Amino acid sequence: MRRGRLGSGQIALEPPAVLTEQPEEVRSSYLFSDPALAELPLERLLDELLNRIQEALSVDTVAILLLDDDAQQLVARAAKGIEEEVERGVRIPIGRGFAGRIASERVAIFIADVDHADILNPILREKGIRSLLGVPLIVEGNLIGVLHVGSLTPRTFGPDDLGVLQLAAARAAPAIERASLSARLRHEHSVSIALQRSLLPKGLADFTSVPVAARYLPAREEVGGDWYDVIELPRGRVGVVIGDVVGHGIAAAALMGRLRTALHAYSIEGHGPGRTLELVDRFVQSLNEPAMATAAYAVFDMYTSKVAYATAGHLPPIIVSPTGARVRDVPPAPPLGAFPYGRCPEHEFTLESGEMLFLYTDGLVERRGVPLTDGIETLCRSLDDSASPEEACLAAVADMLPVAGLQDDVAVIALQNRPVPSELHLRLPAEPKTLARVRRLLRRWLIERGADEEAVAEVTIAVSEACANAIEHAYPPSPASFELDAWGHDGEVTVAVRDRGRWRAPRGQNRGRGLSIIIAAMDDVQIDRMESGTEIVMRRRLRHR
Repeated sequence: MRRGRLGSGQIALEPPAVLTEQPEEVRSSYLFSDPALAELPLERLLDELLNRIQEALSVDTVAILLLDDDAQQLVARAAKGIEEEVERGVRIPIGRGFAGRIASERVAIFIADVDHADILNPILREKGIRSLLGVPLIVEGNLIGVLHVGSLTPRTFGPDDLGVLQLAAARAAPAIERASLSARLRHEHSVSIALQRSLLPKGLADFTSVPVAARYLPAREEVGGDWYDVIELPRGRVGVVIGDVVGHGIAAAALMGRLRTALHAYSIEGHGPGRTLELVDRFVQSLNEPAMATAAYAVFDMYTSKVAYATAGHLPPIIVSPTGARVRDVPPAPPLGAFPYGRCPEHEFTLESGEMLFLYTDGLVERRGVPLTDGIETLCRSLDDSASPEEACLAAVADMLPVAGLQDDVAVIALQNRPVPSELHLRLPAEPKTLARVRRLLRRWLIERGADEEAVAEVTIAVSEACANAIEHAYPPSPASFELDAWGHDGEVTVAVRDRGRWRAPRGQNRGRGLSIIIAAMDDVQIDRMESGTEIVMRRRLRHR
């Protein structure tokens, strides 16, 4: 064997050319070749290996240090007899100290009589280790760490001891590498999921008259870049987005966040779906990295029931009606990032009363060996009996998910053109943000009743003021609600707003004008202040005579 002076009593050893097949050697071979080791997660694997090494060599200490991500230091990951090494997070620079020399030279090192001046690890000094033997952990020529054992009394580790430790290292290194890779992938998966969920909307806005539902499901192993979004737009319009970034992992999730933000920003600037996707495409082209994604963006106008729709390489939308679900054929533009400054045409169609627009990503319908069209047809059958966006999303994920788990992540979103009832009977939270929802719903209801533009505007203003009075005057800061009823008869509409609080004097010099606005806008106004609350009943003709 080769010898070299590495310090006081330090000897560099090479493994014996042939291991003698003694019973102990056979037993050691079994200890470290047990197939069950390959099934253990990293922490349990390391603990079990150390127990077996300690038993096989009858040593006082045993430790495994693994190379860090930068390949500059060894990090203590598991230890017996010197557990503090792991608890303190001991790090050894490559090339320095006992373990560092093993890593840099990739040879076994034996120290018969430890000179504590040559030991970097303070715990080895504190424990009073007298003899050490260590070997590198190597997989396919790549160093992954160091395995070493120690004795509290002077001990000569011979070729047989080295053979056992080398055998342990040879068997353990691939198992450790597999378990480490699995742990890293699980960590990246959890980080990707957390990042993905943080970038998706925290909750879908309650648009009152436009029901919307969505779901996101991560893949079993690698998270991708699927996303959805809901965008509240002026003049009674709602935008829904579905998208899928090419790739997986943290990078795909991060790029998804950037694209979602860009698309959201361009849309609220007032651009239509086609122009919005063209601008997002230019944004993707400007990135200093290869990137590609598919996306579809639809804007629904609740007053006209029209949908403006554009798609960049995405799967076709599905229309769900009371008679069943069907694919809506919309010619797609190329994916985002595919070609410089591509054009994205915009299409328009009507979403009839009660119908739903359902958007989805390919992870829901793609299966190995199955035509994509078959997957989409199966999805349509799953959606046939859905009566609401929530039901549609639940039916899609329940019926389409494979038993073995998702190989790709999935996002779905559904929007419904809910039929306008002939009468309104609402209980609403007494919160300022409720007013915008009331105005949207009432405006659509009035249009359906045949009101002219003047009546729509004035009734909406009057009812909004009545609701504001209910919110401001009738309640303390604690949560409460009020009621709104509306009905029509013989060319006239009647709207009643009721609260359960006590009417109070207006606060501030510029307050208290709401009642004057209500009286001016409506043909007839009646106010009933009772012990149980206040009711305002307003009437107005639908059309100016």
